[in-house]
Amino acid sequence: MAATSNVRAVRPILKQKSRSLGSDKPRAKKRTTDASGNGFLSHSFAPLVNGYSKAVNAGSKVANSILCAARNLCDLYGIKLLDYEHLIYPQNVAKLVEDLQQQIGEIDHDANVLVITREFNLPTLAITKFFDTKTTLYYLPIEPLHFLLQQSDRKPAAQLLLSVLCYFYQIGGIPYFGENSSYLYEVYQMINEWYSDKEICEYPKDYQHVIDHIQLIKRESGNLLKSLSDKDQLALLDDRVSKFYPTTKIEENLKAIAYRVSTLIDIYPGRSILDSIPDDLNRIDGEGRITAEHYLSFIWSGEDCLYDQLMETVNCELQEYNEIDEPMSIQLFDKPQNQISHNMSFEQEFFDLLNDLSDNLYDFAHEKHH
Repeated sequence: MAATSNVRAVRPILKQKSRSLGSDKPRAKKRTTDASGNGFLSHSFAPLVNGYSKAVNAGSKVANSILCAARNLCDLYGIKLLDYEHLIYPQNVAKLVEDLQQQIGEIDHDANVLVITREFNLPTLAITKFFDTKTTLYYLPIEPLHFLLQQSDRKPAAQLLLSVLCYFYQIGGIPYFGENSSYLYEVYQMINEWYSDKEICEYPKDYQHVIDHIQLIKRESGNLLKSLSDKDQLALLDDRVSKFYPTTKIEENLKAIAYRVSTLIDIYPGRSILDSIPDDLNRIDGEGRITAEHYLSFIWSGEDCLYDQLMETVNCELQEYNEIDEPMSIQLFDKPQNQISHNMSFEQEFFDLLNDLSDNLYDFAHEKHH
């Protein structure tokens, strides 16, 4: 995977080839609709044997439940419900879902028809739509905040940036690399272990520089985590936005971002991006698929001596995965529906903010490194 070339290598995109290893693995694919009912579409079923009345009765209940949902779906979308009563269960359900998918796909190619199994309820139909994350790594560097906090004359900017980042950590659900429960914690630990070997660097000065930097991250990342966890810092967001007077273009962009974050909180109070990623619909274990914590995270820096190794490690691992968990909108048809309901305004604004905030953080980092 190579980094995007037009945005300062800030949001690496998964490509077919690794930046350093030249892997020919296919790019990570968007998760297909693998809810429990989709097995109907990929298996052949033998006819039920006469005499299994309980199985026949259970199958009939499932088929009737799905047929009822299909009527609701067809009524909403104005499509034709074909008759598959000449087939027995589960072939009738498989053909029904296959036909509905074809008809819905002609109306909306992003929509997926699923058979959803819910606890204590008969299976029903649903239509889902995924928000395309573009197989992108949304990693927010925290070092620019550390840099601003060290400058007394930048205190207003530092405090406003802190409040913004608190939203993404406390409410938005972005993991922090310094917490041992996060995916990138393990990656950073692995890199640290590599540098326990002094011979990994050609020159002693380079090795000492890396070791000193690792110690800095260990020391300061914990302090920054405490600040990100402080609810008072988030509560001060609106007050800090109103009293902030930017003096540079970078600070103007920060204020605009902060205002948008405040608006998002007002419209969607307490909503996390993780609320939009219901991985329980996918019965495949976490092994072998990209989860939200893989592509959403804080990192220390996007311009330090560890960044390239960090990206190479992550990219090489994720290229081995075939599926990805992404934000999803779902509409059930166990009851009649009055309108198509797939509003992903929150997801769109959330990821737009991540993009803009990432650029802003790199602008602040550019001030330090240049």
